[in-house]
Amino acid sequence: MGELLYRIKRFYGWEPREKRDIFISVLVVAFIFAYDDKQPTFVLAHWLLNYLMTLLIVAITVLAFDGAMKVAALQQGFRAEYRMWPMGLAIGVIITLLTKGRFYVILPGGLFLHHMMMLRLGKYRYGINTIAQGTIATAGPVANLILATISLFFAAQLHVMPAFFGYFAMINFWFMIYQLLPIPRINGIHIFFMSRLAYVFIFSTLLAYVLLVQAKVYSWIFALLIGTVCWFLWYWFFERSI
Repeated sequence: MGELLYRIKRFYGWEPREKRDIFISVLVVAFIFAYDDKQPTFVLAHWLLNYLMTLLIVAITVLAFDGAMKVAALQQGFRAEYRMWPMGLAIGVIITLLTKGRFYVILPGGLFLHHMMMLRLGKYRYGINTIAQGTIATAGPVANLILATISLFFAAQLHVMPAFFGYFAMINFWFMIYQLLPIPRINGIHIFFMSRLAYVFIFSTLLAYVLLVQAKVYSWIFALLIGTVCWFLWYWFFERSI
C-alpha cells in the first residue's frame, strides 16, 4: 500500500492533451444527457440550469472513471491516459439530435496505456500486455458502478434528494454500460481481448445489476450470481468445444 501511495503521489496527474480530451468529453456528454430536460416547453433558464447540473455529474463520472484506471495502472507499473474519441462523440450528438434526446449513445473515448520502464523492471510480462490492459480497463466501469450504487443508496434508501441522486445513478449506469461494449477506442475491447470468459462475466454482472435496479432489486449478490450463470453458459456452449 505504501508503494502504491508513493506512486500516486509522484506520478498521478494529467498531460495537457488529456485535460483537453476530458474537458471536451465532459461538455459533449453532458449535452447529450441534458438535451431533453423533460419539460413540456423549452425554457432557456431551466435548460441551462439542468445542463450545469448534468455537467457537474458527468465531470464526477468521468473523473472517477479516469481516476480508477490511473490508480489501477500505477499499481501495475503503467500510466493510464484517457483518450477522447471524436467520432464517438459526434455519433452521440447526431443520435441525440435525431431522437430529440430520447436515446443516449455515449462513446466518448477510453483507456490508452503507457509503459513506465522504471516501474516494470524485473516484472513478469515486462511490456504492455492484454491482461494488464483488461484489468486496468475494468477499473473504470467498476468505479462508475460504485458511484451509482452510492447514489442509489441516498435516493432509494435514505430518500435524500431522490431526483438528483437518481439522475446521478442513471448517468453512471449509461456511461458504464457503453464503456463495456467491445468496440475500438472503448474500454470493453481491452477486456474482451484479455479473456472472452472474463468479458462475459464482467459485462453480464454489471448489466444484470442495472436491470435488477430497474426492478427495484438492489443486490450485487444476485448480479454476481447472474454473471456466474452467464459465464458458465458461455463456457458450455462456446468455449468448451474450442
